[in-house]
Amino acid sequence: MKILLKDLINMSDEKVYPVEIESYEIKDNVFIRRLQNVKGDITFYYDSSDELRINYHIEGKMICPDAITLEDAEVPFDLSEDEKVVHKENEDGFYFYEDKSLEDMVLYIVLPEVPIKVVKNNKIEYSRGDGWAFVSEKDYESSRKDEIDPRLQKLKDYKFEEDE
Repeated sequence: MKILLKDLINMSDEKVYPVEIESYEIKDNVFIRRLQNVKGDITFYYDSSDELRINYHIEGKMICPDAITLEDAEVPFDLSEDEKVVHKENEDGFYFYEDKSLEDMVLYIVLPEVPIKVVKNNKIEYSRGDGWAFVSEKDYESSRKDEIDPRLQKLKDYKFEEDE
């Protein structure tokens, strides 16, 4: 489905676009791979001051790469907003500048909510090699807990002289 800018500018009543996307692959983005099971609606309308506004409620799952294993990790989302539609990039509001497909519009709404780092909750098997190993930050901190800073090591051997 295509959302045409000329239809929005000339509309007399609100225009509702139902959203139902089973799966939408995203190319050239390292933070998100695809959207799945997206449902909701996008509504365009004019408010009392004759400004074009957008109201949307969209929920679904974004599939992002795990930061450690690069496996698919599901991140649920539920987004709702009511904003003024603007046609210039430097104005405050929802920037709508050309005709868009419904999937591109949903992606435009979801992209600011994509997390930069996703880690699955399950136990991670870290890689090991000859003389090296990946460890979690928690394990690293606990292994260094009793270690003395080498810059202060000489102070441990210092003997105080008593005045007589």
